[in-house]
Amino acid sequence: MEKHHQIFIEQTPTAIAMLDTNMVYLAASKQWVQDFKLEKETIIGRSHYDIFPEIGDDWKAKHQQCLQGAIDICDEAPFYRKDGSIQWIYWDVRPWYNAEGEIGGLLMHTGDITEQKEKELKEKKINTILSDTSEIARIGTWEIDLVQEKVTWSSMVYEIHEVPLDYEPTIASGLDFFEDEESRNRVLESLKEAQEIGTPVNLTLNLKTAKGNNRWVKVIGKVELTNDIPVKILGITQDITSSMISEQKLTIAHVELEAIFNSDAIAVITTNADGVINRFNTGAEQLLGYTAVEMIGLKKPEVYLVKEELEQFKQDMIEVFGKNTADINFNYRNENVNDTRQWTYKRKNGSLLPVLTTVTAVNNKKGENEGFIAVATDISKIKEVKNELRKKNDLLNFAEQISMMSNWKWDTVTDKVQWSQNFYKILELDEAIIELNFNSYFRFVHPEDIEIVNNHFEKVEKNKNWERFTHRIITTSGKVKTILLLGKVFTNEKHEIVEMIGTCQDVTESKEEELKLIRAKEELEIVAQKLSYQNKQLADFTHITSHNLRAPVANLNSLMEIYKLSDDDKERLDIFSKFDTVIDRLTLTLNTLIEALKTKISDAQEELESVDLNDIFEDTTQILSGSILTSGAVIKGDFTELSTITYNRIYMDSIFLNLIGNAIKYRAKDRVPEIIVKSKIKNGRNIITFKDNGLGIDLERHGHKLFGLNKVFHRHPDAKGVGLFLTKTQVEAMGGTITATSEVNVGTTFTIIF
Repeated sequence: MEKHHQIFIEQTPTAIAMLDTNMVYLAASKQWVQDFKLEKETIIGRSHYDIFPEIGDDWKAKHQQCLQGAIDICDEAPFYRKDGSIQWIYWDVRPWYNAEGEIGGLLMHTGDITEQKEKELKEKKINTILSDTSEIARIGTWEIDLVQEKVTWSSMVYEIHEVPLDYEPTIASGLDFFEDEESRNRVLESLKEAQEIGTPVNLTLNLKTAKGNNRWVKVIGKVELTNDIPVKILGITQDITSSMISEQKLTIAHVELEAIFNSDAIAVITTNADGVINRFNTGAEQLLGYTAVEMIGLKKPEVYLVKEELEQFKQDMIEVFGKNTADINFNYRNENVNDTRQWTYKRKNGSLLPVLTTVTAVNNKKGENEGFIAVATDISKIKEVKNELRKKNDLLNFAEQISMMSNWKWDTVTDKVQWSQNFYKILELDEAIIELNFNSYFRFVHPEDIEIVNNHFEKVEKNKNWERFTHRIITTSGKVKTILLLGKVFTNEKHEIVEMIGTCQDVTESKEEELKLIRAKEELEIVAQKLSYQNKQLADFTHITSHNLRAPVANLNSLMEIYKLSDDDKERLDIFSKFDTVIDRLTLTLNTLIEALKTKISDAQEELESVDLNDIFEDTTQILSGSILTSGAVIKGDFTELSTITYNRIYMDSIFLNLIGNAIKYRAKDRVPEIIVKSKIKNGRNIITFKDNGLGIDLERHGHKLFGLNKVFHRHPDAKGVGLFLTKTQVEAMGGTITATSEVNVGTTFTIIF
């Protein structure tokens, strides 16, 4: 009976195998051998697991369950072959029974469905790709059944129109999404032509969704015929709003670039890879006197450049790009040149003019140079102004070049920033860094200017308008620069800012020149004030001189007249003796005035040195030692807080000698003279005080003439009114002040602020 079963199995047209309880093959159909590619194998009498070593423990466990009477059926499963291929199969595994009703082994019935499964997976993959593509590209499908007059939309078309999925579209209702009559007529006309003559539908339209949003859509359709009769129109609808907006932005950018290129204010000249001019704008025509027709495709920039400057430019480029200056094979055209400098251009008529030119390499997507673009500005008027200012005032020194310009673009919606090459150069930033946002720029802002920048952008956001402003930055190398920012704001239909573009200019040099001018002006004002003060001093000195010399000279004249009129020898001798007294007095006055004049006209600042106040005090007490012993004066010096001053030593000796000498001279008769000299620092100023307990001065009566020449306030035989005059002159010559406080019969304090 089993033999018959074996013969039957071998002849079965399906894949079937008969195994004993040890999983050894008893029989197998030809289809089994073919499905599992066993034509070169001998399988009868061999173990199932020897023939299929790839069978895992999980399948083996199922086989054991079937040998116990179970049935294992599977509709599809992958069978991973030892050669790495995957075979999809279905199976029915169940036990077979012998004549005694005992399980004699297993019957395995399988089918190879690999081709069917691969086709199914491929179709599923294609559908997934189509679905993903539809989602990404926002493409939906639609169908118009011309027989039943029914319209069907895919889910994406519902989404594009922003309607719920239970919305039932019709041709009439579909027209409601187009507000203008022209668009509706275009749709109807296109559908009519498609139905009547089979013309494909191909429209680009602007629709308003159910939620009121404007969208651009591309609608494409094709007619389906049955027996040459149109029965359906099948098509797709794609949301192309994003690409339309991008196209509009590109148009705006193109217009702006064209406006810049066609500007009369600047010259824009470009060359190809061979150095031949291929663009020559109106500004260049006006600047150089050549027409575009004369230059484009015919001339190179050498026609208007000075040879020496061009050679210098080449040498500079060799150094910039770290090449060997002796390398004759170096060609700056192969480098990523970006250079701003002053050039001298030759006009067509032969005249020369200075221009500021930025030369930038134009690279293709591979980074290869395809030529250069030069942006030039006539700076001849600026040069004239600068030269004129330099002639009038050598202190003024304007920068010879306008700093390089750069441009930037900020998408405020996505916070994406684009910088031109020069912007990287200003910030000293690696151009390989391309992932930029607002914070990329903000981290360069000088800490002290962060609030200024924040306030500016808050104002721009509020007013939707950009006003030029400057602030400081710190570059990657730590340099502090001042930049000028100009910009333009773009808003959407909701008046929301979506983009900003603008330029950045390094104005550090011009700011520094501006500060120099301010400092020069301040210095000139100080000099003027000093001259005014000195003129006043000289006027006062002239007044003092004429006043103090007039009396003794008049006295001499009077004595001379008397002397001439007298005939008495004794009287003449007496008069002559008076001449000696008057002349001595006149000599003293002249010497004092000469000393004061020397102080006023000399530059005491040239003889500055570090003066030790303790040394000055000791020298003064030694000089006045006789007076100190005679008077019994007690003199103390306290210079612990301030022991040295940078000063003119001769003046300091004179100040100490006059003020201490006066304190001894005008001492009170009824008490021991006490004189205290003390130095200190207050509010950053050096101060010395001279305090005594002498006769004191009635400042209400004599304060106005306290420091005048020959002004005395006590009937002291040695009083001449010279010491305080000289002291004040010397103090003021060094830029200081001297004041006095005093009380009669109590004492006086002189305060000098250096």
